[in-house]
Order: sequence, then structure tokens, then C-alpha cells
Amino acid sequence: MIVMPMRLKNKIKDLYNKGALHITVGTFVTKFVAFFGSIVVVRLLSKTDYGLMSYVENIYSYALIFAGLGLSNGILRFLVIVEDEQDKKSIFNYIIKRGGIINIFIALLMCILSVIIKFPESYSEAKFLIPVVALLLPFQDLLNEGLYTIRSFFKNKLYAYLAFASSVVLIGGRIVGAVINGVNGVLWSRVIINFLFAILIFLFARSWLFSKGPALSLPREKKREINIYSLQYMITNGFWAIFMLNDTFLLGLLLNDPVGLADYKVAYVLPGNISIFAAAIAIFVGPYFAKNEKNYEWVRRNYKKVCIVSAGIMGTAVILIAAFSRPLIELMFGEQYLNIIPLMRVLLLAAFFNSGLRFTTANLLASMGEVKYNMIISGIGIAIQTILDFMLIPHFGVMAVAVSNCFIYFFMAIALFFVFFKKYYHRRVD
Repeated sequence: MIVMPMRLKNKIKDLYNKGALHITVGTFVTKFVAFFGSIVVVRLLSKTDYGLMSYVENIYSYALIFAGLGLSNGILRFLVIVEDEQDKKSIFNYIIKRGGIINIFIALLMCILSVIIKFPESYSEAKFLIPVVALLLPFQDLLNEGLYTIRSFFKNKLYAYLAFASSVVLIGGRIVGAVINGVNGVLWSRVIINFLFAILIFLFARSWLFSKGPALSLPREKKREINIYSLQYMITNGFWAIFMLNDTFLLGLLLNDPVGLADYKVAYVLPGNISIFAAAIAIFVGPYFAKNEKNYEWVRRNYKKVCIVSAGIMGTAVILIAAFSRPLIELMFGEQYLNIIPLMRVLLLAAFFNSGLRFTTANLLASMGEVKYNMIISGIGIAIQTILDFMLIPHFGVMAVAVSNCFIYFFMAIALFFVFFKKYYHRRVD
């Protein structure tokens, strides 16, 4: 019989009490449900309809980059590092009000552009679908703000439960919508469900977490600090989102083939979802690194642990999925998608470089206020990606995207490692 050392036992118990297990399991189950739901939606829609839906949601994702000009990300920093309850409430109110106004403007702009822009013939129906997803943007960002607020108070268990509940209902609605009214049903379900959860979680967070007194007006300097950090975070996330979205956009532009686009989207489902453990770890550890950002010895010690765990889990997942790719694809998507096996295996390698190596360092740098380095490296990656895709897609199709992603993710991971080591390993402990 193996006896667990008392120190390790106490450490595990402490992590459990802090909600680490709840966030990890919750994130895993949430992603799994979303993953399962995406499989069902793929089967319910034809390849053409799925390609159209992917095209519309891809355009929406570009708009989502600018949601609230990144203010929701400020919650996970400024509500963590501020101790006074009145200051927390003032920051919360400022972010909610300013972000809401910005999001309404973005939604109106999307509706106007949907009338002006001439879409490719294969995606002509997008003109009528983009105004639908424009309604989604303010509510999706408000939902994120409510969840991030709960997380910033280290209510890890509650955060995990609410995030899981909203995801389950959302994916269930997408399935029901696909059955009832195809692409229209899928998109309208997102709008309605995000609206309901956004309002409920926002009201709950505001009434339960904050003091009853009135919120104070923030000083101009504090607003400026929040705006600059949030804008830098938005640009960084924007670069990264554009990096991900460019694949779909450029494939649609250069190939003009909904079936090929559907193949790529399906091939990306498994590689895109194996990041669940890395994401769960990042969600849990991020605020703790923010709290200890000036304690360089603590940062160095715990950074090693986080990197080893993330890379180990991601590497194991990539090997297992690559080994059993054929039966997995046949079981989940059907024989019509067996042609994507080689593409998916290359995307799995790219996913390891991305989630197993790059993501951990990028997330921790952002949590500790060093978001500018992510912004610069992401911008360089975007430029390289765009050049490679324009050069290679016309000649090699969807496989060109997967290969270029492997190269770029690896480059970005090495660059971020260099930044982290230079900043935190070349300093003496304060």
C-alpha cells in the first residue's frame, strides 16, 4: 500500500478547497459538452450550411475582438489587485457602463456594414445573418464580465458552476436551433441564451459581491490606467484572434469552397478542444500570479511547475488522438470526413506548440501586467501567417494553413520563453 506524503496530501487538499479541482473539471466538462454539441451540429447541417454558418460566425468573431475595447479583461486584473471593496465596485461599474456603450456602437456598425458589403456568391445569405449575430455581441461580453467578476473574487467553485451551466444550455440551444431552423436557428439560439444568462449573472454578481454603498467616480488617472491595459490586452487578443480567424477567412477568400472550409473546421475540432486542461490551469493560476507578480522567486518556482504540467498533458493528448484519429473521426463525424485525417494530425502538432508551449507563458505574462510583449510577438506572428497563407493556400489548399501554423506557433512559443526568462530569471529576489 502506497502512503501519500502528508505535505503532498495537504497541498492537494488546499488546491481542492481553493476550487482548483472545480475549475479543472468544470472547464473539461464544459469544453467536452461544447465539443459534443459541435459534433451534433455538424451532423445536423449539410456541408454547405455548415460552411455558411462558419463563415458568418467567423465574421462575428472579428467584431468580437473589439468588444468593450477589451475592458472585460481589465476585471481579472484590477478587481484582483485592488483591496478596498468600494474601489472594486467603482471599477466594476465603470467597466460595465463604458463597455456596454462601446458594444452597442459595434453592433450597429455590423448591421450597417452587412448592407454595404457585397459578399461572395457562395455566402450571399450572410447579409441576412450578420445582423442576427450583431445582437449577440453586447450580451456575450456582458456575460463574460459577470463571470470574470466572480472569478476575480476567487469564487472558483461558483465560477465553475455558472460557466458550466451557461455552456450546457448554450450548446443545447444550438442543437435545438439546428433541428428547428438550420443555420438561423443555431444563431438565434446563441442570442437568446446569452441574453438570459448575461442579465442573470450580472445582477447576481452586482448584488452579492459588492457593498451596498454607491460607487464612486474613478479618478482620471485610474480610468486611463484601466483603459490602456484593457486596450493593450484587446490588441493582443485581437492579434491572436485574427491569427486564428485568418485561417478560415483566407481559405474562404482564396478557395471559395464551402466544402473545403467545412473540412478544415471539422479537422480543427479535436486539435482546438484539447487545450481544455491548459485553459483550466491558466484560469486557476492567473490571479495568483497577479497577486505575487513582484515576488520573483515565487514566480520562477511556480512558472516551472505550470509549464511542465501543461506541456505534459497536452503532449499526451496529442499522441493519443493522433494514434486513434481514424476511428475517432468515423465515430464522431462520419465517413464523409475521413479525408481530413492527415490534416488533423498536422493541426494536432500545431495545437501542442500553441496550447502546450505558447499559451501558458502568454497567459502568465498578461496576468502580471506584461501584456505588451504578447502584443508585439502576436503582431509579428500575424504578419508571417498572412504572408505564408497568401503564398501557399492557392497551391496547397487547406494543408498549407496547418503547416504554416506549426511553424508560427513554435516561433511564438520560443519568443515568449525568451521574454519570460529575461524578465523574471535575470532579476534578484526583492
